[in-house]
Amino acid sequence: MINFKGYTLVEVLIVMSLFSVISLMSLSFLNTSVSSSLGISSKSKLLNELSLLSELLKDDLFHVAKQYPRADELNQFPTFFKLDNDFREGEPILELVRNSASDGIDDKGAINKINYKLKGNVLYRNYSNYLNSIYQEKPFALVSEIEDIEIKALYDKNEYLIWPPFNAADLEIYPTLLEVNIIFTEGNFKKIFFISGNDVIG
Repeated sequence: MINFKGYTLVEVLIVMSLFSVISLMSLSFLNTSVSSSLGISSKSKLLNELSLLSELLKDDLFHVAKQYPRADELNQFPTFFKLDNDFREGEPILELVRNSASDGIDDKGAINKINYKLKGNVLYRNYSNYLNSIYQEKPFALVSEIEDIEIKALYDKNEYLIWPPFNAADLEIYPTLLEVNIIFTEGNFKKIFFISGNDVIG
């Protein structure tokens, strides 16, 4: 006569416990992998945004032009380079006039107005097609999830949070360097840019 022996209750409980531990470990590993992947993706996106900001701002500052847009009732622009760290929501923190040799009629170049605004924790860049035209309706979003931003104009061994800091007679002076400091939840971005201040006649 054949005697069939089954599993005891203790053995079944041990096996179920082992399966539970393995399942929990697998779930934890999967959760960690997904979180790591999302974190890497988020940081990669931020690095791409900061890289684009650096390139655009570097190019804008390299082509700064000493030209004054004609002021009107809606858009007062008393200088070709303006910095205001006391900006309100949606107002420009940085405005400048730039010369672009790649645009315009007969390859003579075009003169544009550029501004950088912080709105809803996102830094935007906007431009005009010509010196005295209005800005584009849809500004370009550059960097998101910004906690705080501070831009300093460096001139004659001094730092300025507002530019121009002089009287009306000194508006033709332009700073030589621009320091940008952007604060995020997990760290900050800090970089210094050179301002060429090209002279444009016309």
